Amino acid sequence: MITRVEVVARRGPGGRTVLPVVRASGQLAVRRTGPTTIHLVATAFGPLGGDDAEVSLVVEEGASLTVHTVAAAVALPAREGDRPSVQRVRAAVAGALVLAPEPTVVTARAHHRAELTAELAEGATLAATEHVLLGRAGEEPGRWTGTTRVERAGRPLLHTTVALGPGAPGWLPPVAPRAYAATVSVGARLPVATGQDAVRLPLDDGWTATAWGTELHTVVRALAALEGVGEEVA
Repeated sequence: MITRVEVVARRGPGGRTVLPVVRASGQLAVRRTGPTTIHLVATAFGPLGGDDAEVSLVVEEGASLTVHTVAAAVALPAREGDRPSVQRVRAAVAGALVLAPEPTVVTARAHHRAELTAELAEGATLAATEHVLLGRAGEEPGRWTGTTRVERAGRPLLHTTVALGPGAPGWLPPVAPRAYAATVSVGARLPVATGQDAVRLPLDDGWTATAWGTELHTVVRALAALEGVGEEVA
């Protein structure tokens, strides 16, 4: 299934955010749930292997947008063959964007690829989180590949790819975490910090943090604790 979502956030009268463009087709629908908040709602189960979803977000100067999902995404294997499912988020941001979806669960034999490409103007802010669990309870893990690219004023800030699950080059027991969480934040700098299987590293005018382990709830807690360490750097 091919899914396309397009949302434009613009500063309207009185400084409030308006959404002049909201379009969705395929596996996702969009609902505005607050003054600057939308939720993506799945209209079909999945994604299945071979599904292709692209979410385009434009946040103009003076506007704010927060994007959530209603429930966890459960990635399932293709009915035939071993094609991955793909979700791409492409964001052009001159205002403030927060991406905070529910977790992605990748079931046995499935391969899900997640891509985030964010092009930020000078003065724009971004906070994006990713929570991943490989396999349901009592199930073998699936495979997940996540790529994040962030540019600010045309300059690269971050380009990273993480591959987890059977077949991924760096995923070999005993280094084989089934749960992973990550945050990238641009607009407030924080120093280096480390925790149990967790690390936060500085970016130019931002930071990125990751945590990994066997259970998603413990990984999410470790990431949250790490994000609270240290004060903003001037």
